[in-house]
Amino acid sequence: MYEIMVVDDEVNILEGIVTMVDWESCGTRLSSKAYNGRMAYEMIQKNPPDIVLTDIKMPGLNGIELIEKVHEQFPSTRFIVLSGYDEFEFAKTAMKCGVKHYLLKPSNETKIEEAIREVVQDLEKSKEKEEFIENIRTNLHKVIPKAKEQFLREFIINKKYDIKEWTYYQELFGLDTRWETFRLVGCVIDEAFEYEHLFTLKEILNNQIAECQEILLSTIISERVVLLVEGSETKTLIDHIKAVKNEWKSLDHGSFTTAISGTGNITQLHLLYQEVLEGLSHRFYLGRGGIVTSEDIKEGEQGVKGLSIDHESLLLAIRSGNKEETAEYLQYFFNTLQKAKFDVQVVRSHCLELFMSLMRQTDKETMEQLFDYVPRFHTFSSLPEIETFMEKIALEIAETNYTTKRNTQNQLVNQVMDYAKQHLDDESLSLSSIASDVFYMNSDYLGKLFKKETGEKFSTYLMRERMEQAVHFIDKSDEVKMFEVAEKVGFGNNPRYFSQVFKKHTGYTPTEYKKNS
Repeated sequence: MYEIMVVDDEVNILEGIVTMVDWESCGTRLSSKAYNGRMAYEMIQKNPPDIVLTDIKMPGLNGIELIEKVHEQFPSTRFIVLSGYDEFEFAKTAMKCGVKHYLLKPSNETKIEEAIREVVQDLEKSKEKEEFIENIRTNLHKVIPKAKEQFLREFIINKKYDIKEWTYYQELFGLDTRWETFRLVGCVIDEAFEYEHLFTLKEILNNQIAECQEILLSTIISERVVLLVEGSETKTLIDHIKAVKNEWKSLDHGSFTTAISGTGNITQLHLLYQEVLEGLSHRFYLGRGGIVTSEDIKEGEQGVKGLSIDHESLLLAIRSGNKEETAEYLQYFFNTLQKAKFDVQVVRSHCLELFMSLMRQTDKETMEQLFDYVPRFHTFSSLPEIETFMEKIALEIAETNYTTKRNTQNQLVNQVMDYAKQHLDDESLSLSSIASDVFYMNSDYLGKLFKKETGEKFSTYLMRERMEQAVHFIDKSDEVKMFEVAEKVGFGNNPRYFSQVFKKHTGYTPTEYKKNS
């Protein structure tokens, strides 16, 4: 409730207003009263109310002076002016301070209450607006870091972006940089890992590398941590990456391989990313935990050039259990390798990297079993052999994930149904409340899942369960007390509506049903 103060130097009028107005019905609570303007101002300074109902003509400090002083210090306080002097200058000054209600004496409680309710409505609207703006501000703080990461992913992967797009997003995200050249740093975890480990590694890299040079943006692309840094010398950068490796090992997370691109301007990020991918592909030759620079790539295997396929869409299909998309992607991948005619060792390296990614889409036990197949990649004699093997493994993992997801969905819907049965007497029970208060998930998603699994809306299911439970109660009771049955099945204090729904469901009113049974 909003706190309200009444100010009037005429005691009889003041006490009359205090007594006759129904404050609570107006959404307010009478917090204080004052017998003159100066007394009111002193009280407001200590504890400002939400609304002040004040007279105009008072000794010492009149109503208008009070309004001006309080408005300057507490602009959110609203005023209702009550006066026997219908003077335009008073009203004009009051309007400058945002006063919208100017009542003339004598004014009965109806007019006063009406004015108070209008002010309360204004306060509610202001409160809703402030909450809306605050929610937007909070959501922006949450969304902007993710949007920056998404922007970096898009700018790196898609060739279509140019300097115009970069300038636009630089201003949008407040990316203050005067760099002329950039580097990309890519890291991939060598051992089996939880997805949360990627975020941990990204955070450690950000903190450590920021000590030696600026990091403009960082993100995760297809199980790789990618950082956009200034194009300085690589020696200091490598030293800090080594420090990260030591910290990473101290957390018992094993090792990770790093690739550092050459330098280029902002429009060349896509090419720099190809260098990173090529560098990470050298993991097959260098072993785990290596750091590969663009100079190493130039001095190494030239057959690697040009082969850089992002498997994120495949991994997404496998995680979601979509076997059709999994098969289509693998066909596209191996057709690409077949047409390109890369060096055999290069193909084996990339296929092994994809296989390691497939392994991470399974549980720990299956992952350990699949590790036994790694040596096979040194013995495959043809690309069709590798394709057949990879397709078999990928489809098996996708099938397992689909079954697991399906079972999880069935279990979730059963839990929703069980919870509803146990709380049929709760008249506020709804899918929205169950989703937010019990399962902490999106209500739209849960509603679609419920209908998909059961073939009906949750509201239909809930009403049917309530009616069946009502029939059960009536069958067990000697006499029908409609209000009691209504309360037990979630109709609260509305037995009439319960009777209407019951008749629609059974064809009888509760009393008729009891007689017939």
